[in-house]
Amino acid sequence: MKKKCFKCNRPIKSNKTWYGLHNECFKKWFNLSSLEKFENIIARKRSDFSNEFINSSFFHGKFRKYSSMLGKSKYILKVEEKDYPELPATEYLCNQIFKSLKINIPPFYMIIFEKKHTCFVTKNFMENFSGANLIHIYHFFEKNMDYDCSNILKIIEKKIGRISAKEEFIYLTLADSLIGNNDRHGRNLGFIQNSKGFYLAPFYDNPSYLGTEIPSLLKADHNPAGAIWTKSISKPSMKDYIYEWKKLGYNHVIERFYKNISLKTIYSLIENSYISQKRKKAITRLISKRSEELCI
Repeated sequence: MKKKCFKCNRPIKSNKTWYGLHNECFKKWFNLSSLEKFENIIARKRSDFSNEFINSSFFHGKFRKYSSMLGKSKYILKVEEKDYPELPATEYLCNQIFKSLKINIPPFYMIIFEKKHTCFVTKNFMENFSGANLIHIYHFFEKNMDYDCSNILKIIEKKIGRISAKEEFIYLTLADSLIGNNDRHGRNLGFIQNSKGFYLAPFYDNPSYLGTEIPSLLKADHNPAGAIWTKSISKPSMKDYIYEWKKLGYNHVIERFYKNISLKTIYSLIENSYISQKRKKAITRLISKRSEELCI
């Protein structure tokens, strides 16, 4: 790991840092007037997905998260684990890519936790919605319903009723395919519910599958499939999603996504990221291949 500040990407020349950042960068990034510590760190519990009708590969959330307070705000921490040491830095990079694609995501950060562990941090966006609840999309699936694009669109139509929300989801499936996120399961697609109705939540849990691959296999030709099925394919590629959305009349969303991709920007983000060179090359190869599949 380079000794650089995650906020400004400049070298850290002294021991006067705060969670791996320049002191002033930490305060500015987290909107604090003084240096404060993450407190009240609690492991977040996962729900039981034992229902027999649920597709196990779709509900594949496997990374333990922690809730914490910093100042007056709530955050979610993902600390590096022994089996996936580069996952926090990979998720940070993937969120940078999503931000460049103009996707609605929660504020995100990266720190060094306890002076030695890389940690991906995201703000708990629900604190901005007083009196509201986050409802995961799996709650709306009935027994024997396939977890596919068409059914998710129907749920969005029924609960939200806005074309823009459906198009946001379609756009997300293309972005997930671009970076190789094969874990868009039923707990990281959600609705915000308040007294006025339902709204599509910001998209969270956005890492590439390549963040979990062991280094010795990073040179392989990876082709991670999407977790959300199409009507005809249970392990869809970018081409399969393109075919599905064209068939359903959403070619304009594909065109908008294609126009918003700046490979120059994405490759620069990868090169300046905090993952290893092997992982940088693997993600670059995947995105290059997937962007070629997007040609319309």
